[in-house]
Amino acid sequence: MEINNKNEKQTEEKHVNYEMEEPHASSAHEQEVSGNSEKASENELEKVKKQLEEEKDRCLRLNAEFENQRKRSQKEKEEFVKYANEKLIIEFIDIMESLERGLENTKGSNNKDKFIHGMELIYKQLKNVLEKNGLAPIKALGEKFDPYKHEAMMQTPSDDNKEGTILEEFARGYMLNNKVIRYSKVRVSKNKDTDNENEVS
Repeated sequence: MEINNKNEKQTEEKHVNYEMEEPHASSAHEQEVSGNSEKASENELEKVKKQLEEEKDRCLRLNAEFENQRKRSQKEKEEFVKYANEKLIIEFIDIMESLERGLENTKGSNNKDKFIHGMELIYKQLKNVLEKNGLAPIKALGEKFDPYKHEAMMQTPSDDNKEGTILEEFARGYMLNNKVIRYSKVRVSKNKDTDNENEVS
C-alpha cells in the first residue's frame, strides 16, 4: 500500500511538473513569434525609410532639373529679345547708308531735281522695309471715327458730313501686324449745334 501511494505521489508530481513546464514552453513560443513580428516590422520600416529617401532624392533631382530648365528658358528669352530686331536693323543700316550717299552726292550741287529723286528712292526703300515687317498706316480721312484707331483732337460742326466723320488728319496712325501702335490724331465732324470748333480735352 505504501509503495502504491508512493507511486501515486510520484505520478502526481510528474503531472504537476508537466503542467508547470507547459506554460514555459508556450511563453517561449510566444516570445519567438513576437520577436519575429518585431523583426518583420523593423524590416518594413527600413524599406519604407529607404523608399522615402529615394523619393526625396528623385524630387530634389526633378526640382534641380526644373530650375535649370527655367534658367535656360529665361536666358533664351533674353537673347531672343536682345536680337529680335537684328534683321530689321540690318535693313535700316542699308537705308542709312543710302541716305549718306545721297547727301554726299548732292553736296555742292545745284541740281534740286536730282536731290528730290534721291530722297524719293530712299523714302520708298524705307517704306518697303517697314511694310515688309508688318507696319501699315491706319485709314483716317473720310472714315468713321473709331476710338480704337483714332484720337479726336477737335470736333467741327458740319452739315455736309455725318456726325463722327474724320475731316482732317493731323498725324498718321500705324498698326504693326494688326495691333495699333500709334493712334491717328484727327479732327471729327459733329452735328451743327454750335458755331465754333471745339477742342477735345
